[in-house]
Amino acid sequence: MELWKGAWYLAKHELARDRWKSLFSILFIGYLLLFTVPLLNDVIDGDKERALYWAADFIYLTLMPCMGFILNQTMMRYWKDNSYTKKLAYWRTLPISSKQIALGRIMQLAIVLFATQFLFFIAQFILVRNMGADISTLHFALYGLFWFGYSLTMAIAYVYWEVGHSGKIYFLFNMAYIFVLLVFSLGLTVLMHGNIVVVSLQAITNGHWWIALATIAISVAAIFIGVNRIENRLEKRSYSA
Repeated sequence: MELWKGAWYLAKHELARDRWKSLFSILFIGYLLLFTVPLLNDVIDGDKERALYWAADFIYLTLMPCMGFILNQTMMRYWKDNSYTKKLAYWRTLPISSKQIALGRIMQLAIVLFATQFLFFIAQFILVRNMGADISTLHFALYGLFWFGYSLTMAIAYVYWEVGHSGKIYFLFNMAYIFVLLVFSLGLTVLMHGNIVVVSLQAITNGHWWIALATIAISVAAIFIGVNRIENRLEKRSYSA
């Protein structure tokens, strides 16, 4: 079976299997809107104390990549029952190559991420505009593209740890990553009075549209690197439960 055909078969199979479970991702979008819309509106208005700057960055940096994952029971309990390792062990008994598994998983990730973030940024744009923010449609679209590029790049790193390690190691990686981003967000606000969320939007508004294309270019490179790294990891890792 050809590489792309086999990878698409796996991605399509996983997407079809998670059909109704995608509703939980819609709830997740609503949850993010509940927090990000007021934060985005406040930082755009220029909160003098900048108290919310770190929170906006922390939420975006940590949760945007998570929108590429279907929120279901398997995902929530992966750290405990190691379910993805068991699935991979079964797939490895079939005439499916490690590269097809790697590419198929990233294809599934990209499709889910694009769909959820498309809905998220449309809803966010409408809500922020209704709250009085003066943002053009084109600039906000590029802003969404900027965060999509970042999200896809980081989500591929998540996938590497998801399929290449046990559930417990994957869980520990997530905790360490969240801690690092928390420190980074707090440090950026306290030491530099900076905020990636609003600065990226302001940069695009001021004509630096290339930053959106730059993150997309990085994410494309991440796809090729990610497929090769995940393939190598799948060939070397243990599949014992």
